[in-house]
Parts: sequence; C-alpha cells; structure tokens
Amino acid sequence: MYDLIKKFPGQLRKAIAIGEKASFKTTFSSGIKNILVSGLGGSGIGGNILSELLREELSVPVAVNKSYFLPAFVDASTLLILSSYSGNTEETVSCAKQAIEKGLRPICITSGGKLAEVAKENNLDLILIPSGFPPRACLGYSSTQLFFVLKHYGLTGDLFISTIYKIAELLEAEQSKIMEDAEFLAEKLLRKVIVLYAEDKYESTALRLKQQINENSKLHCWYNVIPEMNHNELVGWREANDALAVVILRADDEYHRNRERILFKKDVIVKLSDNVYEIDAKGEDTFEKHFYLIHFGDWLSYYLAVKQGYDPSEIDVLIKLKGHMSSIQ
Repeated sequence: MYDLIKKFPGQLRKAIAIGEKASFKTTFSSGIKNILVSGLGGSGIGGNILSELLREELSVPVAVNKSYFLPAFVDASTLLILSSYSGNTEETVSCAKQAIEKGLRPICITSGGKLAEVAKENNLDLILIPSGFPPRACLGYSSTQLFFVLKHYGLTGDLFISTIYKIAELLEAEQSKIMEDAEFLAEKLLRKVIVLYAEDKYESTALRLKQQINENSKLHCWYNVIPEMNHNELVGWREANDALAVVILRADDEYHRNRERILFKKDVIVKLSDNVYEIDAKGEDTFEKHFYLIHFGDWLSYYLAVKQGYDPSEIDVLIKLKGHMSSIQ
C-alpha cells in the first residue's frame, strides 16, 4: 500500500493517457438529460468527486448509485456510467444487466471481470484500466475516466486535463510534508473513533477518508458536512467523550457563512474534547484542494494502520463476505 499511495501522482498522469485514447460508440439522439454513475466503494467514490467538482458547470443533474438496482428515471437520455475496478462488483454487474434489459448502452469502466465480459458481449463502450491492485488504491485511474466520458459528450471542457497534471505536480512537491504531517496526526488519533467534518462542497473528500480509515486502518469512523450538521448533529455534542477524535477538513475557499458555522461548531466541541484537529487543503483551485485532501487522507489511513500493527492492504472480512454472497442464489 505504501508504494501505491506514493505513486498516486504518477497514476494520475497514466490515467490521462488512458482517457485520451478512449473511444465511444454510444450516441444520444434525444440528448443527455441526466447522468448516473453507478459503483461502490473505491469504484463509486469517483462519482461523488465528479458531482462536486462539476456542480457549478454541468447543466444536467448528476446522481451516484450504490445499489443493485437502477433508479426509475434512467432511460435513453441518461448518460449511464458503470464503474467497477475488479469488474466483479455484484451490485454493479446487476445494474449492467438491468440496463441491457431496458435497451440501454451504459459506458463501463473496469480492469476486467464480469463487467468487461458483459461490455464485450453487448458491444458496449469499455474503458479498461490497469488490473491487479486494490480498488481503493486506483482512484486516479477510475475517477479520471469519468471526466473524459463527460468531455466526449460535450458536458465539460478539457481544462481538467491540465488541472490533473498540476495536481500531480502539487502532490509530488508536497509529498514529504504530507507524509510527515499525516504520520504526526495518526499518532494523535490512535485508539479513537474518528469523526470527520467538512464543508458540503468537500463532502467527497470526507467520504473518501472515512472509507480509507475503515479499510486501511480497520477503525470506526463517521462523517458529516456543514451546514447540514449544524441543524442536527451539533446538538449531540453535549457531553465529553474521550473515545472520540474530531478531524475538520478545511480550505481557504469556504463560503464565508459556512466558515462562521465551522468556527462556532469547533468552539462547541473543543469545550468537550481535547482531540480536535484540522487538515488544511493546499492548491490553487477546488480541484487541487480536493485531491490534496484525498492524498493526505490516504497517508493518514496508512499510518493509522501501521501504528496499530495492521496490514493496510488486508480486508479479510470483505473477502469472506464476498464468498458468502457468492454461495447465495
């Protein structure tokens, strides 16, 4: 896992090369009215990132589906993207079969498996990404392809390409400092239930970090966003609980009223806990800040695992679950 996280900037560059070579046969005679990205875990998080980063640019709505079933609104005007790194995510394969039964032509992003087989058998558009790695370590490959799909259909421009190159440069330049700071923070978070907070436009970074802490660090974690948590969860901070540690993801482009909410919330929590920390995003734009926080979070989850004596790559319980599910008709 160490090497995979370390090489993430290079993965982003390789992902661009893959996306630039992708070709598409699917057409939309009546135009595209909505977008659905269907995928789970490390394969699905790209949809969350896409919807956040392009929400002020896209003229059609984006939804993310993490289920066995396609929503009822999906039809011939839906740009349907199925993302499964292994290609064997049963929920995503189920959605692929439903799409075909409805006469739809989803675009598939995978490294192989059943999803690739379904795509080839039905002459669907297929973007193949490198195989043999943990899905959560291939976010650069899978998420980048989503932007290329939207670019092909004229839903976004090509500015993201130069931005991803800049992100790779930023992460390489900051890598040593990120690793140092992440290891320091990991020491503070040991044996804690971690609570993550972020402004709503950075929700995907909080979700990604939660997933990484769960899988890599083998720890419980939850997250919430501002302003939503100010309308409910804030009331739950009533009594001190030393088992909890709070990490707030910050950025200098926070909406000013949300910034005031974050400061108020922090003031409430620090009176109840000594374990309140912040991670400050770096970067010139929201794209860069998102991926800076994601990369910092990946390292944080790695060091949390190592300091507990865990192998960050091990997910035995998930493998057992998949075996169990495969035995059920």
